[in-house]
Amino acid sequence: MEDIARIANVKKPLIYYYFPSKSELFKAAWDEAFHKLEDNIFGVSESDGKYVKKAKSLLRSYIDFLRNDRQSLRLIEREKNRFYSEKGSSWEHIKKEYDGFVNRVADVLSSEVDSNSSEYARAVADIVGSSALLPDGQMSPDTVELIIIKSLAR
Repeated sequence: MEDIARIANVKKPLIYYYFPSKSELFKAAWDEAFHKLEDNIFGVSESDGKYVKKAKSLLRSYIDFLRNDRQSLRLIEREKNRFYSEKGSSWEHIKKEYDGFVNRVADVLSSEVDSNSSEYARAVADIVGSSALLPDGQMSPDTVELIIIKSLAR
């Protein structure tokens, strides 16, 4: 908390005024990153018409988010495993938000995906998200885009 206060150029009690615990501060940071991701992806794709156009738009928006806000996506991905593995109601809203996100991706992709669209959506989310955790240069957003969007052409 001291490091955060120093970086934000505020006194530590001010942080505790708004965020009574580290857990509450984390949840606020995660929510902010996650809502930016959702707004970026679903703001464009849900208004499109044809399936392929809609799916490509969604996936390109997701990959653009990776390109432009890698830090937010890293936070989401780095902590995702923790809130799925830990028991307790304090993480339930985060699990529900993430599952809702994957379900929305599945809804967009379900028109043409022959197999289970939620499994495909989870795989897409995992591929894009996990690439954010790799050191720069190991898997570029262009490579991720090529892998995912080319798979739609099949």
